[in-house]
Amino acid sequence: MNRTLRRARRAARRGSSAIVLILCFFVMMAFVALGVDWGAVASTRAEMQIAADAAALAGASALPVAEDAKARAIAYGNLVSIRGAPLALTESDVEVGDWDPDTKGFTPGETDGSDALRVTIRYTLDLPISAMFGFPSVDLTAVSGGGATLNTRVPDLVIVQDVTTSFRDEIDEARVADIALIDCINDKADPSSKLGLVAFSGLEKNLFSPDELLTYASSYSHMITVANTIKICGNTGMPACTNTNIAFGLHMAHAILDRSTSETEVGRAALLVSDGQPVYSGQSCKRTYGKYATPAAAKWCPLWYNTPTNARLKAAALSERDEFEADGYDLYTAFYNEGDDAASSAFMQDLAANDGIYLESPNADEIGDMLSAICHAYTSGTAGLLF
Repeated sequence: MNRTLRRARRAARRGSSAIVLILCFFVMMAFVALGVDWGAVASTRAEMQIAADAAALAGASALPVAEDAKARAIAYGNLVSIRGAPLALTESDVEVGDWDPDTKGFTPGETDGSDALRVTIRYTLDLPISAMFGFPSVDLTAVSGGGATLNTRVPDLVIVQDVTTSFRDEIDEARVADIALIDCINDKADPSSKLGLVAFSGLEKNLFSPDELLTYASSYSHMITVANTIKICGNTGMPACTNTNIAFGLHMAHAILDRSTSETEVGRAALLVSDGQPVYSGQSCKRTYGKYATPAAAKWCPLWYNTPTNARLKAAALSERDEFEADGYDLYTAFYNEGDDAASSAFMQDLAANDGIYLESPNADEIGDMLSAICHAYTSGTAGLLF
């Protein structure tokens, strides 16, 4: 009887051992699942973040133009593969908006001055081993935000403001836009950045004279004060009214940039704000005691035999533009195209040089929007990850 009891006990112990082994097997399999499947989760997250960062950086380099930023973000993001399969970003995955550097917050919503974007990548990863334990897949998300790297030294900039009589009804909008541009740059750029301000009609005038380029850190208030004095030609402090000569305004801006003491790598740029093509006036080449009124007149009038024409003024403006191009200076152009004139639009667009962008609008109340967009493009020379 004792022998039978011992056999029964041994059989029971063997049965218990089998149960323990089975339980251990499932525990080991669970750990294997965690090691294999969740290792795949970690590597997939890393791939997704690489794709999101690549898309955000690429898209940021095309801001503030929302359509271009989205297209570039999608194109670069889709160059990255997730688990060996190409990514398929769509427009719904890319949001363009504004970044608040103080609160570190992103607000979606496209504007003319959008300075940031957010890329969201979503991926459902299958978990073949974890599926046996009731976890067949996991939804993963990677988010990255790109935009302008703030507080950087931007190229020395000269605003070239048209103050001709044709701009009479819109000069207030232009003045407000110029001041907003100065404020925008002051907010976004390094305080050591520099600004110049030129007004032109048929002649040109440096409004910061006797200075040429002022530094935001020491002269911001003076910049605003002078910009507030911008009026139509013929007023105190403005050039005489002698029709429209864009070449003269660009010539003075180029000369100011040439004399800049900033390091070469800082860069140079000008912004032309105008409402139309050149219109000649004999007053531009008028001499007093044999001397021309301005340096630009001294350069161009002898070449015109002191007889400017519309064609000569246009050619001179394009020649000045070519000098910007050759010297590596950016030239931005904001054109108030009141008459929606296609010929004027084509001419003004040709004036943009190097990394300078061209914008136009037939609405005077959009001059500010154009300069806001140019501010963001001008201060966004270096794109970076914001979040």
